[in-house]
Amino acid sequence: MKLGKLDKLELKGYKSIKDIKVDFNNLNILIGANGVGKSNFIGFFNFMRQLIYKELEITIAKMGGANKVLYFGKKTTNKLEIRLVFSPNAYQTVLIPNEQDELIFEKEIGYFIGDKIGYFGGTKKHNLNNIGNKESKLPNKPSTSSILGHIVKYINDWKVYHFHDTSPNSPMKQPSRVDDYYSLSTDGHNIASYLYYIKENHPIIYKKIVKTIQRVAPFFSDFILEPDKLNPEMIKLRWKHKGSDLYFDANDLSDGTIRFICLTTLLLQPDIPTIILIDEPELGLHPFALNILASMFKIVSKKTQIIASTQSATFCDFFNANDILIVNSKNDATTINRLNEDAYKEWLKEYTIGELWQKNIIGGVPSYD
Repeated sequence: MKLGKLDKLELKGYKSIKDIKVDFNNLNILIGANGVGKSNFIGFFNFMRQLIYKELEITIAKMGGANKVLYFGKKTTNKLEIRLVFSPNAYQTVLIPNEQDELIFEKEIGYFIGDKIGYFGGTKKHNLNNIGNKESKLPNKPSTSSILGHIVKYINDWKVYHFHDTSPNSPMKQPSRVDDYYSLSTDGHNIASYLYYIKENHPIIYKKIVKTIQRVAPFFSDFILEPDKLNPEMIKLRWKHKGSDLYFDANDLSDGTIRFICLTTLLLQPDIPTIILIDEPELGLHPFALNILASMFKIVSKKTQIIASTQSATFCDFFNANDILIVNSKNDATTINRLNEDAYKEWLKEYTIGELWQKNIIGGVPSYD
């Protein structure tokens, strides 16, 4: 059975999120002011990934305990409620705090919604009877042989990518293990080994990645992807400048170029995730690079879903109105609403989405109420 797409998220009581219901398209661009909850919303997907990895207890502890996770603390919110629909499956759970400031399961259910794909028999409900436990009872490994295994397989891909650190000590600029190629890391620390894997096993995709990078960095000829001769277990990102025999490494790339390399590799990789989540992909990129990046978003979103948060009005201008999710804070709670193209049809004849955002016509700016 083919994995579906994320149709809907219903989330109550998570950090700044009191109660939201979000319907997803293939392309979802979040805009909003600082501090309204974009990071909390994006971070929730990592939270779910830790839940299926049976690492909920340690995740809650790292987040500061249940009182920090629940909306305005335990005195205000007595449970965290989650419902996800990714046709033809769904997952529902309710977590409650205990006396040790942990979150334990009150309810955990998996669903198969047969009607979504033309199967007879309606919806099948799998109650995991997980009451009072600290970890999920979902299967330990992804699988295509069971409904619950499908749920694990789908959520298993949920990683938030942020290629922000481009300092000399950046993970992207350090050597990585040659065998660290299973998937691209969220901070790009294994970009060299992952590109090496793609070059050796998917040469057509590798050439497409190189050509896309050349559109933004015309000086770039190709990567030099070889294990270190003195330490064959390690590999470092090196590249060749057009018209030169000299080799350069990642420290010789601009911040925007190395970020664009990671973004291009993520979006064009052979094993596309069920959802690609990216935090502020526009950082350090020239407007022309933003145009190329938005084009990749649109193409890749035909194969999978993209959820990205941005602070860039320029980046927003490359998308359609119905791609935009507006994040606000109302009565001390995060709200998320999709931009209604019909409601702003007349405005959009004269202004871009970014201009409407900057003019506070569509919201998503700091509120002083």
